[in-house]
Amino acid sequence: GELPTSTGEQGRRPDKPVFVSVKSDLTLAIGEDMIPRDSLSAALDTATKGNREERIFVRADRAVSYGDVMEVMNTLRSAGYLKIGLVGLESRDQPK
Repeated sequence: GELPTSTGEQGRRPDKPVFVSVKSDLTLAIGEDMIPRDSLSAALDTATKGNREERIFVRADRAVSYGDVMEVMNTLRSAGYLKIGLVGLESRDQPK
């Protein structure tokens, strides 16, 4: 029979979750790599190795408006990534 090419068993958590960061000037990054907005979906396909079931975490700078965050999430959805987690928005209005 064919040997599976993947070394890890299915269903385990990815070692490195995919983080999309929205910077205060609305530029985007995947991990540490700056990504032009119009190539976001191609960059995500690379980051997830084409696995659109993978959860994508969106981190937005405090200066980014909610509407701009939603726009990025809509871009992710239209690219086929439906499992999206928001990181760090909960603490936005807490005094430091």
